[in-house]
This record gives sequence, structure tokens and C-alpha cells, in this order.
Amino acid sequence: MKLRRKRFELMVVEPNRHRLLVGEDIGDEQASDLFLCLPGLLETRQAFDEFVRYVGPSARVMTFDWCGRGDSQKLENAHDYKMSVYLSDLSLFYAHAMGAISSNARDTASRIHLVGTSMGGLLAVFLAIHRPRNLGTVILNDVGPVLPWSGVFSLMTGISSAKSADLKNITEFNTPNLAEKLRVDPQLLRAVRQPGHLDLPHETRLTGVDFSDAFAAVTAPILLLRGAGSEIINDSVVKRIFELHPLTRIHECQDSGHPVAYSEEVCAAILKFVSQH
Repeated sequence: MKLRRKRFELMVVEPNRHRLLVGEDIGDEQASDLFLCLPGLLETRQAFDEFVRYVGPSARVMTFDWCGRGDSQKLENAHDYKMSVYLSDLSLFYAHAMGAISSNARDTASRIHLVGTSMGGLLAVFLAIHRPRNLGTVILNDVGPVLPWSGVFSLMTGISSAKSADLKNITEFNTPNLAEKLRVDPQLLRAVRQPGHLDLPHETRLTGVDFSDAFAAVTAPILLLRGAGSEIINDSVVKRIFELHPLTRIHECQDSGHPVAYSEEVCAAILKFVSQH
């Protein structure tokens, strides 16, 4: 059966300009479970294609592109890319989802589930601490209350490695070439490596970048997808999340690194977790 897919646009009103966020509304409009999919740092909404394939037939799914990614409009300056900006955009996305389920005749039973990959998961946590209406569960793809320095270094090295790999096909360094491949604003490749990009409340510790206060404030059930080969979720991070949120459940993927792929097995685990809460 062909899934219903409807593109939507959200207008972000800023002091000096207006910009658009673009997303898709997919699946059964009358479904009681609505999944909001939040991509990772340099991902577009296409990163959830497999999730949509498995989950879409039994639920409703909304995906969108962060500013400067995919079809959403870019920001004017590199230093404008900050996680506080993404969080503000996410609040608008959540309000849109609330409006969508308010037209559902069964809206009293409708629940919204946040599915965030890496950075998207961290932003899901910061949204969840405000206890938004109709929030059901939070699914975190390989991100926890502490980002170990080894994991942060690995992520930043990964961006640099992608740039190096791009040199194989061109005669000189060409950031726009890589940006086009990723479907992101070229300025973003510089912005995400700057300290100012991570401007959400956190503590800088010897163990890494610590978001414990935010995780401790989440009351919604959490499912953590952990890649066995990940440098982001190590054993100490697992211990910490249980200290902060004892009812967290973990689904470990033995053949995965960072982030976890949305395989049929993983999607089944997500649906099972949601049905139990």
C-alpha cells in the first residue's frame, strides 16, 4: 500500500528576515501515535527513509530538515548556526504537530514521540524537559547525558575525514562540493566545528560535555538506541543515564557504530517500547 506523503512548510519569523523549514507528513492521519523524526548534525530528513518504510504503515510520521540542510532555507551567516536556533525551530515543529493531531477526532488518545539521531536526540531532550502536551516517549539514537571527549573528537574527525575523502575526486579542496553531496549549506561545515555552535546549557568536565541537568529533568520514558561500536555511548555514559533516569530502556545493536541504523529490528524495538508506554 502506498503511503500518504504531504510536504509542509513552516515559516520562521526573525527580526530581519523570514525563512522556511520544510518537512513531510507521512502515513495514517488518524493514527494514535505520531513520530517526530529529528535528524543528526549533518543529516537531512532522508536519513529516516528506512524508519518511514517500517513504521509508516502503522503510524503517522513527520520529518523535517534543520535550517541549512535539505530543503530548508539556510541562515545568512555561519555564526548564526547554533543549537539554540535549532531548538527554537523544533518548538515550532512540535506546535505544528500539535495542530495536526488537534484535527484528529481521537486527539485525546494521540501521542507524540520524539525520535532523535545524535544531535537530534539531544535537542529532543531539551524540548522534553518543558513537558510539552501530548508527549509520549523519547527515543534517543546513540546520544546520552555526557558526550565523551573521545566521541566528540571522533565526530569532528569524521567531518574532516569526509573532507579528505572528497579530495579524491577534485584537484583542490572544495567545501561546496562536499556540501552539495550532503545537501547542506557550505557554511555549516565550518559552523558545526566552532565552540559557539553548542550553546545549550551544559557543563564542561574532564569526562566530556555534560548535559546531566537536562536529562534529569525529563519525565517521559526514554529508549536509548546504543551502537556496540559507538564512541559516544560507552559504559560510563550508560551508568550515568541510569542514575539520572532509572526507567531508561536500552536497545543495543551489536553490528552498529554511531549512529544506529533504523533497521527492521530497531524499528520493531521502537514500536514495542512505545506500545508498552
